[in-house]
Amino acid sequence: MRTMTEFGKKMKEQRRRIRKAKKKSGKERKHRNPPQIAGFWGRGASEYRPGVFAKSYLQEHGESCCAGVFHALKEDLERINKERVEIGDKPIRGGSYNSFAKYWHWFKLLNLVEPVDREEASIYPFLEKRVFYRLTAKGQGEEAT
Repeated sequence: MRTMTEFGKKMKEQRRRIRKAKKKSGKERKHRNPPQIAGFWGRGASEYRPGVFAKSYLQEHGESCCAGVFHALKEDLERINKERVEIGDKPIRGGSYNSFAKYWHWFKLLNLVEPVDREEASIYPFLEKRVFYRLTAKGQGEEAT
């Protein structure tokens, strides 16, 4: 009869040893995401920046709700994608409303936008009312990078 230690040695001999691949040096290795310059108004390194669009939209229209800015952003993205397809570039896949709402939440936390007294009922009765916002002085003065 074998003891447990003999059995363990036998199994160890039968197992193949898998060696880990050596990491490439930093110069050879590609980064998953390119370095990005982040500012309050969105990802600075990307061509498509929802925060910059939101700021320019609010400067142009004065006040709007989050959904209004998002829908205008999607329309603008469709226009940009038509131009990109014509020149042979890949279209930009825009973010979801949920991701844009996260941007909007940060705009509120950073006091870049403030609510206005205007509210509208939503399309469906189970949804919250639409709250309208405008840029604050800090939001107007913030440099969009």
